[in-house]
Amino acid sequence: MAIEMSSPWIAGPVGAAAGAALAWIASEYRTRKTYRNVLLLLAKSADDFAGAGDVDKALSIYDQILTDVPRLEPAVRGEIRFRQGLSRYGSSFEGAREKNLQMAVSAFEDAISLFKPQRHPIEHARAQNGLGISLIRLSETVGTAGGEAVLSGREGEEKVQNLKRAISAFEAALKIYAAEGRGQEEAQTENNIGDAYLLLSKIEGPEAAEDLRKAIDAYEAALQFRTAEAHPEDRAETQTSLGRAWMALAELEEGEMREAHLEKAVINLKAALEVRTLDSHPLERAETQTLLGQALVLGSEPQVSRAEILSSDREGLKKAIEAYEEALCVRIRKAHPEEYAETKTLLGRALVILSAPAKGPEDGANLKRAIGAFEEALAIRTLKEAPAKYAEIQNNLGVAYRSLSKLEDREGNLERSILAYEEALRARAGGARRGEEKEKVEEEKVEEETSEEGAEGSRGEWDEGR
Repeated sequence: MAIEMSSPWIAGPVGAAAGAALAWIASEYRTRKTYRNVLLLLAKSADDFAGAGDVDKALSIYDQILTDVPRLEPAVRGEIRFRQGLSRYGSSFEGAREKNLQMAVSAFEDAISLFKPQRHPIEHARAQNGLGISLIRLSETVGTAGGEAVLSGREGEEKVQNLKRAISAFEAALKIYAAEGRGQEEAQTENNIGDAYLLLSKIEGPEAAEDLRKAIDAYEAALQFRTAEAHPEDRAETQTSLGRAWMALAELEEGEMREAHLEKAVINLKAALEVRTLDSHPLERAETQTLLGQALVLGSEPQVSRAEILSSDREGLKKAIEAYEEALCVRIRKAHPEEYAETKTLLGRALVILSAPAKGPEDGANLKRAIGAFEEALAIRTLKEAPAKYAEIQNNLGVAYRSLSKLEDREGNLERSILAYEEALRARAGGARRGEEKEKVEEEKVEEETSEEGAEGSRGEWDEGR
């Protein structure tokens, strides 16, 4: 099919530079007489629009190629669908997240079917990776409100299904990259598999430990390619994820096994911090410092039930507090409110643990710092926006006031403690009601769909009878 110069998507693109580029493409078409190269050049111009932030223009070009050109070669159609998938995935960060991700999934699935692995192995693997990444992000979209997970049973199943589909896609890509000797692509795909299993571990209950071990295996496989000399930043990314996975597994264990897992978490997080410096990677460093603080607190917690905290535990808690405070130099409230609230909550909790068993002025000072941190976090994590997190912080606030009552203003601090606990209970009761209402809506929706299917079947039988 000839591409007409009068077509508005060639003659009137946005910007003079883009217009010149598309005019050049049209002239190339006249001299080469082959639409395959022209279409790919047009697709490249769409990529340029997408790169410049004009995703709608890029998508209109992709759509018009697919609509107006009959009998496209499968590989060319696959390339266009792959690029559509990338654009839709990118658009999901700007708005209409779920819709764009569903369209990305559809585009990548088409590309996978069009790129036969025997003839186009790398393109097939890229499309599988795109599908997996889109499904992971889609799983993070399902059942969220105000940044909090509010999953119904049906949504939980959908989330699990999306993550398992993502893992299958990554594993298909991994086989190809391994066979083709593409080490860095193999490393990235292993990292993606680790991310998917780490997310899966949070919702699979009894299978969480197995999911975490698979995540750890994948991250460690990625590190075989991501060496400190050749790929330091990628290695630091994987080490941070590996530290997170070891820490999550430690929370499921006890005794020496728990301590060993936490030690591995700390080793990996500290190694990542050697690359993620404050000057070169401030946001990434803040993330890793926050995780390090959590691991150090977990390492101190088993001993907290004693009358006294061991000096080694106290040192670990102090280092955790230092890590949180450094992270807060980057995670400021105005620029990063959610991360700020998260780190403030963790800082407050570490200070409460360090203050036990609340005997002297230093403990009182730590408890007051903890109360201040919790109140700052509550300014972000409100009852309306994040009820579950709000309840958690109110509960921690109750603990802090109760401990402070042992040192000063017993009656007043106990009263404040009770008010905080009551506020936590109120938030949790509201969350439980919302969960029940959501479950009821889901059940009614399923019943309605079943009823409609039954009605359709009855009509079909009646039609056949006539």
